[in-house]
Amino acid sequence: MPATAKASILHRITGVALFIALTFVIWAWSESLSSPEGFEFVKELFTGFIAKFIAWGTFAALSYHLIGGIRHMIQDMGHWEELESGNSSAKIAIALWVIVAILAGVWIWS
Repeated sequence: MPATAKASILHRITGVALFIALTFVIWAWSESLSSPEGFEFVKELFTGFIAKFIAWGTFAALSYHLIGGIRHMIQDMGHWEELESGNSSAKIAIALWVIVAILAGVWIWS
């Protein structure tokens, strides 16, 4: 499968993942703003592995969707539409996302 296809599929998957992750994010915001006790509950919850993993996954999905979206907007302006430049931009977008996801993991778990 060419890199452009992988990048496109990843962009769609991360869009769906963001939609699903929004339920957790909205609930956490709502609960944390409801009362001081709710804030402490959410703060405690985010010290656990599962919550950190969900936060990392949400951030990773958001970062790829943003990187892929910028790539698509550049393509909509008429750049990187050729086979070679399209493949190169897809590989760069995926590589950049991997770096950002690793850095996000280090930031969340440190």
